[in-house]
Amino acid sequence: MSDNIQKLLHKYDRPGPRYTSYPTVPEWSDKFSPEDYIQALKRASETNEPLSLYVHIPFCRKRCFYCGCNTTITKKPEKPADYLLTLKREIEIVTNQLDQRNRLIQMHWGGGTPTYLTTEQIEWLFNEISAKFEFLEDAEIAIEVDPRVTTTEQLELLAKLGFNRISLGVQDFNEKVQTAIGRNQTQDQTLSLFKTCRELGFNGINIDLIYGLPFQTVQNFSKSIQQVIDLKTDRVAVYSYAHLPSIITHQRRIDENALPQTEQKYKLFATAIEKFIDAGYVQIGMDHFARSDDELALAVKNGTLHRNFMGYTTKRTSDMLGIGMSAIGDIGGSFAQNYSKLDTYMRPIAENQNAVFRGCVLTEDDKIRRWTIISIMCNGVLDFTELEKQFGIKYAEYFTDEDKELAEFIGDGLMERTESGLKVTAKGMIFVRNISLVFDAYMRSKRDGKTPLFSRTI
Repeated sequence: MSDNIQKLLHKYDRPGPRYTSYPTVPEWSDKFSPEDYIQALKRASETNEPLSLYVHIPFCRKRCFYCGCNTTITKKPEKPADYLLTLKREIEIVTNQLDQRNRLIQMHWGGGTPTYLTTEQIEWLFNEISAKFEFLEDAEIAIEVDPRVTTTEQLELLAKLGFNRISLGVQDFNEKVQTAIGRNQTQDQTLSLFKTCRELGFNGINIDLIYGLPFQTVQNFSKSIQQVIDLKTDRVAVYSYAHLPSIITHQRRIDENALPQTEQKYKLFATAIEKFIDAGYVQIGMDHFARSDDELALAVKNGTLHRNFMGYTTKRTSDMLGIGMSAIGDIGGSFAQNYSKLDTYMRPIAENQNAVFRGCVLTEDDKIRRWTIISIMCNGVLDFTELEKQFGIKYAEYFTDEDKELAEFIGDGLMERTESGLKVTAKGMIFVRNISLVFDAYMRSKRDGKTPLFSRTI
């Protein structure tokens, strides 16, 4: 890693959003009511554009110490059974408000561990969704799986049902690291599952890695990266571990003394970038990589990459439904999130009400800044002509103060001006969260006061 890159990593490492949404979740309000969500669904019913659908399956057999997801640890079979019935009812409530708008271009099952469900339960839920929604021929149908608990029988069923993308949680292959994070997963479990996915014809396989975990070194993390490269996986996510034990209490089981220190963490991230780029992968946004023939890489080349709560995608939709505990919807010009605890989520739905507890209605300024941030985060460009076409505003007039701040990024070689606007350089994509922060009006207003707690940008 060059001295210049290391200095920039140190300079720009600060807390900041990942911008899966704008406005970000801390800006949402519990004053956004279930009735507000109904009105958002009604607005969304006025068009027949395809939808995206996220389904949250919160159950896990055991909690991993690093995990920041909304999960429920249980071995009681009645809990998933009751939860599935609640999902069915929520889908009915939502689709009744959407009227005839029921075409899906994208569906993703996340968790938790979706393959915690039995094959019978997986098929039942898929059939319930299929009864209410129509999948388009080129729909992306994805699921997250845990190699420790996923069976060949489940994979065969998923392939038969039409799932075509699959994401394997790995985090790190090193046994010492795995023990420290409470996730012992043998190489054989991962490699065997990966091989089965290939044999079953899944045309998109993703592996998740995390850097910044206890006992990670450049040497042992490089080995894990190389193992992923050797598999020729289609996509890789390399997430930064956010250690927030004051908020995520089970993270207190991680030995803080074993966590990589700041400079070491920079080197881990830089190593991942270098190894994946050298292996022919294309960097996607801030922390994803894809093979050059993958549709994400092609979308970056064409400037058509999109981002939503399910991650980077080529399936651009105006609305996304969130179903299940803690699920988030992006619908009818609003964000809406369900309750994040199992009982509080299930109770209102049992009474034929939706389970939304917070959200926000986007203002026109929110929409302008959201479009700007997504354009930068996904495709590394801001086209002034397209901005004016979309919103009837001139960049130089609307973003006068922001443009002055960008001078620092330009001076550091992270951005450059073009004939049509602004472009993030290859080096700058590492710092794309920092660049996006400039356009965040909420964070700008809080710079001299208390700011929301976010993970660090590096």
